[in-house]
Amino acid sequence: MTTLRERAAGRPRTIAVVAIPALLAVLFATATYTPLFHLRDVRVEGEHEVSRDRVLALAGVGPGTNVFHLDAGAIERALVTDPWIASATVERHLPGDVVIRIQERAPVARSAVGSTMVALAGDGVVLPDAPTDDLPEIRASVGELSDDVRTGAAQALAALAPVLRGRVDAVVADPTGSLVITLAEGPTVHYGPAGEDAAKAAALRAILSWAAGQGAELRAVDLSVPQAPSATLADGSTVTP
Repeated sequence: MTTLRERAAGRPRTIAVVAIPALLAVLFATATYTPLFHLRDVRVEGEHEVSRDRVLALAGVGPGTNVFHLDAGAIERALVTDPWIASATVERHLPGDVVIRIQERAPVARSAVGSTMVALAGDGVVLPDAPTDDLPEIRASVGELSDDVRTGAAQALAALAPVLRGRVDAVVADPTGSLVITLAEGPTVHYGPAGEDAAKAAALRAILSWAAGQGAELRAVDLSVPQAPSATLADGSTVTP
């Protein structure tokens, strides 16, 4: 049987076992707010159109920023509010370094929004101050484009290989939303509604490659069913390469 004296003697040891880890936790938590964890260096990667200063301003980091308590997720969400920044990752390297990596959007087309001609990224986002010269135009055959159709046309262009996209003069949407792509040199491409962009891009590439290999002159290409694309030759005949 444990005596009263033995229980009294064991009480300080029990208190010590509980109190020391708690004290250490408090001391560690306090230490994370010391200058040891103040920001020393920020490396920004992937910036071209967006300046380093703009990235840092959006991130809200600078001298005195506590790297230990940095909310990387909040900074990533802040960075992608800039239309030029498609995605961002933030890494902490304790005690005082931060790496910010951004993936920028690139213009693939131009289109009139209201009375202003703007550059569009491949996901339809408007890129402010981007030059619009030499970009293929997205427009409606009649009336005005809806935002959804404009975005779909931009996604269709983004799916094309850069060399082929560089040959595109315009993407024209009819009132139903069906798209027609006109090339500077080459056939008229009946794209159909936006969607299945990767499959349609692959089908167009295959048909153009087939025509080049055969020495065939194409008048038009129909990609509306990308699993069964067809081409109209200069003599009016239709083939399914």
